[in-house]
Amino acid sequence: MKLASLQRKIQACCLHGGFLVLTVSFFWHQPSLAQLADTTIAFTSNRDVDWAAVYLMNPDGKQIRQLTDEPKYDGEPAWSPDGQKITFVSYRDLELIPEREIFLGEIYLMNADGSNPINLTQSPERPDGVSSWSPNGKQIAFSSGELFNDNILLNSDIFVMEADGANPINLTNHDALDQAPAWSPDGNRITFSSLRDGNWEIYVMNAEGANLTNLSNHPARDGRPDWSPDGNKIAFTSDRDRNLEIYVMNADGTNPINLTNHPAEDNHASWAPDGTRIAFDSDRDLILGRDYNYEIYVMNADGTNPINLTQNRAWDIEPSWGPAASLSVAPNGKLATLWGNVKRSNAYSGR
Repeated sequence: MKLASLQRKIQACCLHGGFLVLTVSFFWHQPSLAQLADTTIAFTSNRDVDWAAVYLMNPDGKQIRQLTDEPKYDGEPAWSPDGQKITFVSYRDLELIPEREIFLGEIYLMNADGSNPINLTQSPERPDGVSSWSPNGKQIAFSSGELFNDNILLNSDIFVMEADGANPINLTNHDALDQAPAWSPDGNRITFSSLRDGNWEIYVMNAEGANLTNLSNHPARDGRPDWSPDGNKIAFTSDRDRNLEIYVMNADGTNPINLTNHPAEDNHASWAPDGTRIAFDSDRDLILGRDYNYEIYVMNADGTNPINLTQNRAWDIEPSWGPAASLSVAPNGKLATLWGNVKRSNAYSGR
């Protein structure tokens, strides 16, 4: 029963978050995972728990360790820019009723080792989901919904709060569903998924909520945006080719390209901090006789050479690639300097 409920929940939370924190200049060359050896990927899995927990692994899939250990759902991890904190969605303070269509989550903050979890939103009457940090680490964007008759999601908006949970501000104020925010590397813009046009589209707005623009403009479902480290590209999920695929487009919405081109469901793109790789989850290794088997993959930024990192019979989803400690950023936040090898973040809506 719990596994079935988890499957329904994750299915209901997968299409439409992520963000990137640094702008970097690189010479493009054949990428190597050795360059990313000092980074860590956070992800969601139910491999050792009844529901789901947040885990960490190296970018080669090794040294997997569990960060959260609650008997309720923990997922959707998102890294702080300095790599010291992780926000995530948790149901630990709420009673789960599997028959309900809506699960009420809260945004939690914990140290990168899983210690000292703190409830930031403390809004048990509203479902909160998908957090994204501002590049300076001072604010957190997230989605928060309004319920009708306790179990119908009436609408959801993009909010911004201080990093300690104080002063939440509604940026979108719209009667449609706005979800899965992603903060741009320069801190000036926020992308998000919206149902305001009758189908899921990717929008961008100023960090204060002004100047909304529809980037995707397509009749298919488009969601889960994630900025490239240089701010020039946005990876996203779309079913415009009749199944969920990872796409990339220019930051102005032009030139969308299907990166995965696979008949399976591919979702939750998260860029590596050097921009050479993209992590995502996929059910392409579906085990016959089982409903689902989602794994975390990593591929080159052009979609080539996809590699299964997790190789586990459990659900492994929602990768969030952590920041690289060896990157330094100039005070204006627009330039990152490379000191030696570069070694680098994202639930809510339907898959």
